[in-house]
Amino acid sequence: MIDPGFDPLDAVDPQDTSGFNGGRLAVTVLLLRDSAEGLEVWVQERVSTMKTYPGHAVFPGGGVDPRDFPPRMWDSGEQWAGRSVVSMARRMGVTKYKAHALVFAAARELFEESGTLLAIRDDGIISDASRYHRERELLEAHVISFTEFLANNGMRVDADMLLPWARWAGEDRGQWFDTFFFLGVLPEGQEPDGNTMEADDAGWFRPGLIMDGWRAGLVRLALPTWAQIRRLASYSTVGEALQDASYSDLRLIIGDPVDDPQYREFFTANPIDRI
Repeated sequence: MIDPGFDPLDAVDPQDTSGFNGGRLAVTVLLLRDSAEGLEVWVQERVSTMKTYPGHAVFPGGGVDPRDFPPRMWDSGEQWAGRSVVSMARRMGVTKYKAHALVFAAARELFEESGTLLAIRDDGIISDASRYHRERELLEAHVISFTEFLANNGMRVDADMLLPWARWAGEDRGQWFDTFFFLGVLPEGQEPDGNTMEADDAGWFRPGLIMDGWRAGLVRLALPTWAQIRRLASYSTVGEALQDASYSDLRLIIGDPVDDPQYREFFTANPIDRI
């Protein structure tokens, strides 16, 4: 649970890059848009060769890269815009160094996996991210860091475009992961794509439709993803989801909460896998 008296400016080792139980920090972005049918979220289907959750429907995301962390002495305003890094750190219950890394990782992973860029220049938001897709390939190949990409193009990550939404920790194959979920809204003029080696398919879907697919055994969902889809299904518009994000409970959820009534359907439905 987040300590209400927590201060990210307290003396904490900035070189501590781990999450809960020494786990690897990770991020996931729920990219949203409004459509004629209502709120939609961008979802990818992982390739069958992935070690974790093959064939599952997921949101863009991944592990925090060591280069997502700032240097020990840094000017947080240089490549950061919007809500302050200290404010974001207090909201998430982490140090300012980890807040910086998590927000940068979220923006980077979203760009790498969907081509959507939640960043700004002095002349405003990025309305066409396709011009940067050569550098997107270099990011995916770890040839350049996200910090280098931003500096080369005069960009800053806008923290107001990534709203903390949830936090889950779990163990997979002997390794712990501490994952922060963010809400993001598709910037006007941009359109995501499925050009990532990690996904067989990708597209916009209404959360209720995804839940129906899961119940019919046509969609595979891990519990944390299922929980976010179920929550999104209660909103009709992006505005409703964003408003609720301000009140999101960011207390850490650990493992499989089998005794929590809000997740009972996941553990008791047991849909037949028809994929």
